[in-house]
Amino acid sequence: MTKKRISLLLALTLAMSVVFTACAPTEDPAETPAETPGQEQGEEPSEEPTGTLKVGITEASGNFNPLYYSSAYDGYVVDLIFQSLATLNYEGTEYIPSVAKDWDISEDGKTITFNLREDIVFSDGTPLTANDVVFTYKVLADPSYDGRYGTLVQDLEGYEEYFNKETEEFKGVVADGDYKVTFNFAVGYRTNFANAMMSIMPESYYGEGFTYGDTTSLSEKSAAPVGSGPYKLENYTEAQFIFLTRNMEFADDGYMIKEILMQFVDQSTDIVQLMSEEVDLLNGVIEPAKIKEARDGNYGANEYPRSGYGYINFNTEAGPTKEVAVRQALTYAFDTEGFVNSFYKDEETGIVLASNQNHPFSQVSWVIDDALVSELTDYSYDIEKAKSILEEAGWMLNSDGVREKDGQLLELNIAAMPDHNILSVLIPMWEKAWNEELGVKLNVAYLEFNTMLDYVIYDSDNNVDKWSVFFLATSITSPDPDSLYNEFHSSQIGSNKDNTARYNNPEVDKLFDEAKSILDVEEAKPVYAKIAKILNDEVPKVVVYANTYFDLYNPKLTDFKTASLYNWTKALKDARIVE
Repeated sequence: MTKKRISLLLALTLAMSVVFTACAPTEDPAETPAETPGQEQGEEPSEEPTGTLKVGITEASGNFNPLYYSSAYDGYVVDLIFQSLATLNYEGTEYIPSVAKDWDISEDGKTITFNLREDIVFSDGTPLTANDVVFTYKVLADPSYDGRYGTLVQDLEGYEEYFNKETEEFKGVVADGDYKVTFNFAVGYRTNFANAMMSIMPESYYGEGFTYGDTTSLSEKSAAPVGSGPYKLENYTEAQFIFLTRNMEFADDGYMIKEILMQFVDQSTDIVQLMSEEVDLLNGVIEPAKIKEARDGNYGANEYPRSGYGYINFNTEAGPTKEVAVRQALTYAFDTEGFVNSFYKDEETGIVLASNQNHPFSQVSWVIDDALVSELTDYSYDIEKAKSILEEAGWMLNSDGVREKDGQLLELNIAAMPDHNILSVLIPMWEKAWNEELGVKLNVAYLEFNTMLDYVIYDSDNNVDKWSVFFLATSITSPDPDSLYNEFHSSQIGSNKDNTARYNNPEVDKLFDEAKSILDVEEAKPVYAKIAKILNDEVPKVVVYANTYFDLYNPKLTDFKTASLYNWTKALKDARIVE
């Protein structure tokens, strides 16, 4: 049976009630393999997974729990082990069935009913049912849940009562038998469908030891994930490798690579390891010299605009950077254009493989257009303007050449990671411009990746006074600008939450809340444009570069297609290793 797909725009606008159908389920999911196109039910698959794909990664914290992970590298593991009800297609324009075989959206957009496939089984052999979907969302809504994804449930009916311990009944997600589940939202928001796409966790495994009001047992299982996706975790050795094998309980065709070895590589030698076949894939490569070497060696190089960027966040709650004027001055004194033109320039072609932008939205976001960009303040490097802004705000040079105001030194604590190819360029730039030219005292603390995450995410409440600036990179997984809600809404300030700049602006909160209630994309654009202008003015975040991504890979990896919203973990569905 041909799968019907849902247009993302149609899903977002909720213009009509729709039903979409996928493959019919097998009769006995515990014993009968899923059908493959062109194969009669009951026949053995014509092909078995083979080969090992060695993927070079630079970091991972070992947190492979969909409810709690923060690192993009840990997210790759989550993507390979778990499934959601539906998933975006290659172009990022349509939702297509995954665990759900079809769904119905009510006219008012408040109710979405999913009919589940009956052939989905977790890697431990337990069938996936509607109760597992309900369980996953009840944990997200639990009063004790302190992870990053609470915004997925806050718009569901009965969330406030459940979270505030007024009742132990959660009306937001309800099972009707084993294979039908309904999401009941309080308001018909444009974002409702996307918020129903959480990775589904087996209650039989993660629910062991869980009681209402105590999610401790779930967070303790972060290093031993169990899901229904194409792979399962065999071994994780900290700072060395992550080893996954094909989940033979996986119900769908595709994913014909037997093993995935994600091994740690150093950014200074990763291209050498690729060319010597120590690794087969480097995803998201940004340096022109590495890209040239791979292409000269006839390696594959998938090229696409990155939905995401490298950025710095200012601490908007503590220290001098809580002042808008200080942040503006530091931004004017940060030559991001010079960095991009140097770091991302292809010397052979003269092409610069990245760009600057004065807003925090994705390059592929539908809110960004030339008209909006022209209305934003251009923070091109201007050291004299930076000095003027500081002096107008009362930050004057003292006898030691350091800026001071009311007895307080303009002192920045920079949280940096050691041996980082970009920070090795940025820190000397800041020392020259911010310290030597602007008169700002800099203290650079080099932190390992996991310590950095503790500082700004996992234990941020207890570390808020220890940092002023940090650099990280992010991936934005949706073209909908609501994807930045967690990064700038004040409700997301705190340990284990995503507003790492600790930015608090009631007007921005109100605009984000208003924007998601607008079903029509064109009508929502002006509201997000207002948000973009405020963030541009108050600069809690500075985009250092918005670059082109290159996935470099050994030619033995075939049928491997990646895109802005379709990363390497999704591309493995069709990929093969040909020795």
